[in-house]
Amino acid sequence: MLYCTYRARYPVEYLSSGNLVSSDGFLHARRKIDSFVLIIVREGTLHIKQNEVPFSVGPNQSIILIPDVVHYGHLPSSGPLSYYWTHFYITDPDWHVYNRNALLRYNETARQLFSRQPVPDPNQVSDEIIILPEYFHLPPEKRSFILFSQLLDLARRANYQRNWRTHYALNLLLTAFYSDYIDYEFSRNDQFPPVIKETIEWIRTHYDTPLSVRTLSEKLGYNPTYLTSLLKKHTGYTIKGLLNYYRIDAAKNLLCTSPSASYSVKRIASICGFVDEKYFMRVFRQQEGMTPSQYRNAFNEKKLVTK
Repeated sequence: MLYCTYRARYPVEYLSSGNLVSSDGFLHARRKIDSFVLIIVREGTLHIKQNEVPFSVGPNQSIILIPDVVHYGHLPSSGPLSYYWTHFYITDPDWHVYNRNALLRYNETARQLFSRQPVPDPNQVSDEIIILPEYFHLPPEKRSFILFSQLLDLARRANYQRNWRTHYALNLLLTAFYSDYIDYEFSRNDQFPPVIKETIEWIRTHYDTPLSVRTLSEKLGYNPTYLTSLLKKHTGYTIKGLLNYYRIDAAKNLLCTSPSASYSVKRIASICGFVDEKYFMRVFRQQEGMTPSQYRNAFNEKKLVTK
């Protein structure tokens, strides 16, 4: 499998997007183009070859087509097929496409990711590397579908002309896509000591409670300093950092799915375990680069419904 890498400080350039719908027998045309294409399948199966490697991309799965590489349908679809697609350029002059071995050889972030070592916190590094896998099975939360639907809506509103809104929407989609991929690799880690697995699972399932480093350490029977140090060593997160990660992730889901009249920012902060609303807003901005209200407004331009 291939992996595309680029530096996050270089925004991608949106070109076009759409939603292909076919009742039966769709066969992708044979072509070689100069842009990237991200495809996420909603229904049915897309059979496509890239560089003579066959892929059968089913529901909730994705494929990224690489510039200047021949791709084409190798089998017609059977029954209904629906997928989102978007074309884009990567503006980073130093972007690369690697196979797995080359990626591990040349990319430090990938070496840490695949060896289950701590990956640098993106809030603490100035030149984060985005890694986009050629083929990926998305998580069940369907965050990418929501963001893709928003991108299509913004494109329709602009009569499918490129503008700053579609550029920003696409960059948000790709960074969320990368975040989902990081979470996937992180969840596959089977080399963590039992105490680390237990700590991560406890935080993941109790993030909405008044959890502190001291109370968690007492629950698990470990010294707070030792447990924090061990978690940092194996995941790159402190207990507080991992707790905030899960709390903000839950807050994002509430912000984009609940009406503001029923769920104020203050209430969402409380639901997700934050006692102090101002602290919640500060952590949210650090992690997402915008305020909770800005994040909510980005999704509420349109009521989005996904299957």
